[in-house]
Amino acid sequence: MPSRIRAVLMTGVLGVLAACTPTTTGPMVMRMGPGLSNERFYQIGFRSGPRLNAPQLSERGELDGAFEGDAKPFDSEQWGIAYDGTVTLPLDERLSLHVGLQGEFFLAPVPGYGLYSGLSYYIGSRTVGLAPAIAVRGASDFGLGDTDSTSSLFGMEGTCAFSVQPEPGMSLGLVPFVGVHQSLVNPGSQVTSVYYGAVVAAQISLGEAGKSKLEVSGGFGRARANGSSWNVPIAGVRGGR
Repeated sequence: MPSRIRAVLMTGVLGVLAACTPTTTGPMVMRMGPGLSNERFYQIGFRSGPRLNAPQLSERGELDGAFEGDAKPFDSEQWGIAYDGTVTLPLDERLSLHVGLQGEFFLAPVPGYGLYSGLSYYIGSRTVGLAPAIAVRGASDFGLGDTDSTSSLFGMEGTCAFSVQPEPGMSLGLVPFVGVHQSLVNPGSQVTSVYYGAVVAAQISLGEAGKSKLEVSGGFGRARANGSSWNVPIAGVRGGR
């Protein structure tokens, strides 16, 4: 690999390492319709969300500058993009188990990983329904970031997806969510963080068989942590089968 290309790649990776506290994506569980009662559904893609530890790190002087809040909602020290892989396991015709992995991403995975798991229950017909869900999450940068601290999150989230299927192979939904987390920056800092908002999502079947799906989502959230409150743009795209 040419030395100039190597230098550019290393600069990019180090830039992400400097802001690799875990990204909190939400909603964790988005059930867009009844799904299949006898097949697993796998998804992988990218989603965005806040770094709930940012106000704590700012208070400790471990950010590059002061915490920007609403002035800079896309600042990489308070907002990030994570890869997201999940599998939906049907337990019966209405109840499903969701298990997922999230991590920071820039050319290759770098520190800031999380696991989540939840249950959803579908109420309605094949064309319109509600899918309330509850999930738990844990995430950490394992002390591998460019700070003196270890940033971790533990929490739970509730969602209730309202979805319609206007035609075969297409699902549209509105998914509000609210999550409560313990935001830890060790040593010595633990606060309760709240992240809430809503996304609009569309899931479209691809191909004649209809087993492959493309999901896009976007919306808005609000994060509250350590006395700070800031807006969070939400966007995501995932492929599934």
